[in-house]
Amino acid sequence: MDERTRTVVGLGGAALLVVGGTLATGYLPSRPRSQLLAGAMIVAGFALGFYVLGEFDLPD
Repeated sequence: MDERTRTVVGLGGAALLVVGGTLATGYLPSRPRSQLLAGAMIVAGFALGFYVLGEFDLPD
């Protein structure tokens, strides 16, 4: 997979996680476990987006 395809797929996945987590906050019950799951999806989406864009490097 070339760099451009990897970036597009990664940013698409990040966008899906952020949008899915945002929508989940409205659809899931307002119990803490459900809201933590939705928040974790949003954080994971932003982390994936930053990783794909090369904003930070993970150690080998």
